[in-house]
Amino acid sequence: MTDPLAPLRREIDAIDDQLVTLLASRLEVAHRVAAKKRELGIPVIIPERITAVIERCAALGAAAGLDPDYLRRVYHIIVDETCRVETELLS
Repeated sequence: MTDPLAPLRREIDAIDDQLVTLLASRLEVAHRVAAKKRELGIPVIIPERITAVIERCAALGAAAGLDPDYLRRVYHIIVDETCRVETELLS
């Protein structure tokens, strides 16, 4: 018997593949940001920037019909990992 959800699951898997690729790209850029921060003597954690990124993405999510609190939670995780990677690179 065929799984009636298989086509939808394949769609979700394809989207997940894209998300992982995009997250990897984001961290690749974070490596370059860390190098520039080191060169310029800029701290890794800039609270105003973190807030701006999270709120921008929450607003984009709201405009796309998503719960902005959901996007805030997701972006807190993404930004925390980015800061961790940048800190590790600058150590």
